[in-house]
Amino acid sequence: MSAIDSGLYPDVSAMGGLTDAIVSVARRRGIDVGAVVDPASSPAGESVTAELESGRGTMHVSLGTESRTFFLGVYERRFVWAEGATDDLESLVDAVAAWRGGMPVDEFAGRFPFMVPGRLARAREEGDVTRAQWDRLCTAEVYADERSLVTAFHEDGRFHRLFPNLSHGVLRLSFGDGAQGARELHVVPMEGGAYRVIDTRQVESAEVVASLDEAVAVAARCLPGS
Repeated sequence: MSAIDSGLYPDVSAMGGLTDAIVSVARRRGIDVGAVVDPASSPAGESVTAELESGRGTMHVSLGTESRTFFLGVYERRFVWAEGATDDLESLVDAVAAWRGGMPVDEFAGRFPFMVPGRLARAREEGDVTRAQWDRLCTAEVYADERSLVTAFHEDGRFHRLFPNLSHGVLRLSFGDGAQGARELHVVPMEGGAYRVIDTRQVESAEVVASLDEAVAVAARCLPGS
C-alpha cells in the first residue's frame, strides 16, 4: 500500500511520489529547482518528503496527513529562513524555484503569502543578525526577567560579536552565530545572586562568582586576545 493518500494527493500519486512530482511540475513550468532528494529514502513512488539545496539553506517539503497540505520550511542549521504551507503544488514549486533563485526575503513573502519569514531572516539577509538578536533580547517583553543579565553583557561592549541567546534563564554567547556545536560562553544565574560562568571549550574550568559584574569580567577573559 502506498504511503501517499491518493484521495488527498491524486496528482502526486500519479506522478510517482513527492520528489518526482516536484521535478515534473518544474519541468512543465520551465523552471529550475535543482536536485530533489527524498531524505526518507522511500520506495519508488512513495516519497512523501523532499529536500532541495539552495544558497540560503536547505528546503524541506512534506505532505500533510489530515488535509491536502504541502509544508515547506527553509533552514540553515538551526536558523529558520521561512516556513509555510499551501494546498497548491504549483505554488509550492514556484516558491522553491524563487527561493533557490535568490529572491529577497521581502519580495518572497509578498509573492508567496503562505510563506512566513523567520524572525531574523531579514537581518540575516542584511548580514546583521547578531545585532538584531541583541536588540531583541534587550527589548522584548518576554525577556524582562533576564533583562539585567543581558543588558550587563551588552553594555560592556566586548561581547557584541558573539551571538546571544537565552535558554531557561541562562545567557548563551556563541562564537559561531548560534550554530549547534559552536563554542559558547554560558552565564548561569544561581541562588543568592551568584553566577556560574562556563566556557564550553573548557567546561572543567567553570567559575562561580558572587556578582554580575564579576561574571562579565570572567567571561571577558575567555574572549580572543584577552
